Amino acid sequence: MGMVKKESFAPQKNILKFNHVVSKAYLVKADGVTADADGHKIVKAGTILPANDATAQGVLLNDVDVTYGDTPGSLVIHGFIDKNEIPEQPADTVNLPLVIFM
Repeated sequence: MGMVKKESFAPQKNILKFNHVVSKAYLVKADGVTADADGHKIVKAGTILPANDATAQGVLLNDVDVTYGDTPGSLVIHGFIDKNEIPEQPADTVNLPLVIFM
């Protein structure tokens, strides 16, 4: 049986402009994520995945801890995203027609 480790983190950031949202399950990859000062690998809410380019499938709804490997998360595929709350603005090549960045 696996060991359960419980840690407390800061409150989740709200990236949504309005509560109207549709999301889908997405496996957030740990590859290429740099650890913070505490050794945690966190992919921030608002990150465009799998990359901020033409391959984009959606916007990560909540922070995801990938310290111990790939971890499930939720991608916004339809909704209104607050541009002031995301870590990086969408590139010109991002094509998410049902996601509005406001």
